[in-house]
Amino acid sequence: MKLAYFQKRNRLKRYGFSVIVTTLLFSLFILLPKEYLTLINNQTISLLVLILVVTASSWYGGLGPGLLATFLTTFINYFTILKIDSSSHPETGDLFITFVYIIVGFLISLISEVRYEAEFQKDEFIAMAAHEIKNPLNTIKGYACLLQKKIKASGKNKISEYADEIDTQADRLLELINDLLDVTKIEVGKFIYKDELFDLDSLTEEIINHQRIANIGKVITLTGSTHKIIKADRYRIGQVITNLLTNAIKYSPQKSPIKIRLKSKKDGVILTVKDYGIGIPRPEQKAIFKHFYRSQRTRQRKIEGLGLGLFISSQIIKHYRGKLQVKSTETRGSTFCLEVPKNY
Repeated sequence: MKLAYFQKRNRLKRYGFSVIVTTLLFSLFILLPKEYLTLINNQTISLLVLILVVTASSWYGGLGPGLLATFLTTFINYFTILKIDSSSHPETGDLFITFVYIIVGFLISLISEVRYEAEFQKDEFIAMAAHEIKNPLNTIKGYACLLQKKIKASGKNKISEYADEIDTQADRLLELINDLLDVTKIEVGKFIYKDELFDLDSLTEEIINHQRIANIGKVITLTGSTHKIIKADRYRIGQVITNLLTNAIKYSPQKSPIKIRLKSKKDGVILTVKDYGIGIPRPEQKAIFKHFYRSQRTRQRKIEGLGLGLFISSQIIKHYRGKLQVKSTETRGSTFCLEVPKNY
């Protein structure tokens, strides 16, 4: 489970889950006839139920719900199963078993909470480190731009190329840092969306024109239109489209075209990006939307990247209750289909 999901759940959902799971599982013991209970009332089975309930509750909601599940399970066990076989267990034995249940449940809940805390601290550290790296990098870019202007004015073309390369590599590094920051924000539930009304057609054209300038000689075509205004974060949706387009450019030969198509539907819009590149094997087509995942063919060809773009894109589209899917054939290219509701 991602930490972001844990943090987005409100208190009612987290504690309600513990109550529901505990009630459902132990109702099996209560509803069964007594003759069947005599077959299953041993404490091994009861302890396994406790572990299952507390693990599920702490996994879903953290320490508090885990402790609630512990006490509910222990309470129900004491007044049902232990009371049924009271003839074989003295009261002190029942109290000892109850105490053991509480200790086991507490330890499971505590371990789960420690795990969440460690994961949270890791994400916070990555965010802080990436943010600190951005500051000197922006300074490098600023000085690189100044050098470009002064060198170009002096007519020293070769040195001007060096300054251009510094700026290009700084841009690439900045993109990687921004991806790391975005992933961290998603994981800790701090990914911000600023919704507004905007024209998807003009946004797509703007992104395509920018990529044509950045990739001179690459044939990028746009067909269709939506003629719709959608409500979403313009920057984030643009981030998704840019990622799909840059991936298509990165993983296809220089001379092969990239085809983008816009289409309107009743309750939203559809955008497809088609390339004729290396393609994605069928077993890997779901895995590519996981963070840090890179296909085997990509690794073999030593194509640069961290495997974060599609993960970030899929999380953005999930936020808007849309769909991001892929159809691909090895060596014949891929088609990514993006669906976004008009008003999510």
